[in-house]
Amino acid sequence: MQRVSFFDRKKTDVKEIISFSFWERNTDFILDREIITSLSELQERLKEYSTDVLIAACDIADEPCAEKLCELAKKIPRTKIIILSRDASYKTVRRFFKSGVFDYITIPVEEKNLEETILGIYEDKGAEYVVNNLKLRADALIDNIFLGGGQEDFIITGIISQIYQDWNNDPVNCQLVSDKAKNYIYETMIERKPWLEKFLFKDDFTGHFGFSLKDRNELIKNWSLNFKEASAMVTKYQMIDDKLVYKIGKYAVVHVDERLSLDDVSKGVFLNSSYISHIFKKVTGMNFTDFMTEVKIDRAKVLLRDPKIRINEVAYILGFANQEYFSKNFKRKTGMTPSLYKKFLTEKYSG
Repeated sequence: MQRVSFFDRKKTDVKEIISFSFWERNTDFILDREIITSLSELQERLKEYSTDVLIAACDIADEPCAEKLCELAKKIPRTKIIILSRDASYKTVRRFFKSGVFDYITIPVEEKNLEETILGIYEDKGAEYVVNNLKLRADALIDNIFLGGGQEDFIITGIISQIYQDWNNDPVNCQLVSDKAKNYIYETMIERKPWLEKFLFKDDFTGHFGFSLKDRNELIKNWSLNFKEASAMVTKYQMIDDKLVYKIGKYAVVHVDERLSLDDVSKGVFLNSSYISHIFKKVTGMNFTDFMTEVKIDRAKVLLRDPKIRINEVAYILGFANQEYFSKNFKRKTGMTPSLYKKFLTEKYSG
């Protein structure tokens, strides 16, 4: 639970905020509805009630008020201070942020702006929680993925269940924390295997839900879909981790978003093209030219997830001679045209 206190020497600016429907829709808050009006009383009240969030109105000309709030931001960092003011000048805003306040909102305050700020506090707490409480489970999921997968559902169910238990089944908290956890796992995977970034749609792992909540089962289903795709890509391309072909495979993956020939790779890794063809076939069992096409098609699958990118743009990005040649190669590898694949994606990710 989050205890929220209010400070306003004139009482006029925070009264409306206390009546916002946001507080009723998010039951994780305990509101101290008695508005603090005295600077001398402010610090004691924060300590007495162990305030998590202080929403404080500060008049432009009230220098003692500004000075006290800046002092408290430094002295009691556990309390997130949100400043409300009519002064939008850079100097004033910078002064408060330098002192350590969490956010600065200009008056009049729109409810959605305050709600976004409050959700930002949850995100801060969520990031700390992931590192301190979920790291072992998150690392277990990553290790499972890098070893070929198979246990994703079990591990993911454990992670989501722990989040719901630790955050008292609060839907907002639980989804915000799960977003943080998912992002942490994605970033760790990419840090360990940078080439994997080319084969995963980043928004699946780093996007935020905004104000559209999913229930526990929806979260588990969504996580399972995304991390099983990660497992499949790791399994498919793990051969490029072999030390004999690592430089070759890595170069092809890193430069997938451009026109790429065997000679280009040869120059890029300072190896003879005949040697590249020979050693790559020997180690992976795959012709290098076929490998490059495979990489481009898998990359195309990711690019086609972006509704803003058209098929001809995907062909151009990946260095295909034209859209027709791209579509021919795409259908040969996937069994469907890029346009049909886009429809398939809509059905797959809308459920």
